[in-house]
Amino acid sequence: MRPQSVMLMRMIGSLRGQILEKGPTWLLLEVAGIGYRIKTSPAVLSTLGSEHAFLYTHDHVREDAHDLFGFLSLDDLELFERLLTISGVGPKSAMTIMSVGSADQVKKAIMSGDLAMLTSVPGVGKKTAQKIILELKGMLVDADSGVGVDTEVVDALVGLGYSAQQSRDILKLVKATEPSEKIREALKYLSKP
Repeated sequence: MRPQSVMLMRMIGSLRGQILEKGPTWLLLEVAGIGYRIKTSPAVLSTLGSEHAFLYTHDHVREDAHDLFGFLSLDDLELFERLLTISGVGPKSAMTIMSVGSADQVKKAIMSGDLAMLTSVPGVGKKTAQKIILELKGMLVDADSGVGVDTEVVDALVGLGYSAQQSRDILKLVKATEPSEKIREALKYLSKP
């Protein structure tokens, strides 16, 4: 996928700014004089201080809405985006699923086929839970069993507009060991049509 296509799908990859207000499932973050309303989980809100925050974001655009969803880590963002690939799981359901535990706990539930944990989420029935397990189980195992991912390099590539998953996948092909060399080599792979 070319960088321009990725950037159109995900124009706002992260935000750092001053917290102006917090609600039960959102916060208002001022960045360079602009207030961004970011939907997030109560767990994320309780972790954030009262003054400043840095969040990885998913920019979700539909005909009738333009929403930002915020996460503390790339792993959380990636899991959220993987959940969105399941038919029947929208951003609200994905965020609710993310609220039942940490990303690791949700991944473990999916990998172990824990229907009880997934169906305990309001709005997620047995069929949807089974679909999540069936479609994501292999993907999460692959992501977790891969070579240790250099988060600094992934962060840099995400900052350049590539998705976290795309960045991790490309890093499996990279032979370099130094972070700056890894970034250069990854960009060579990513720039190929």
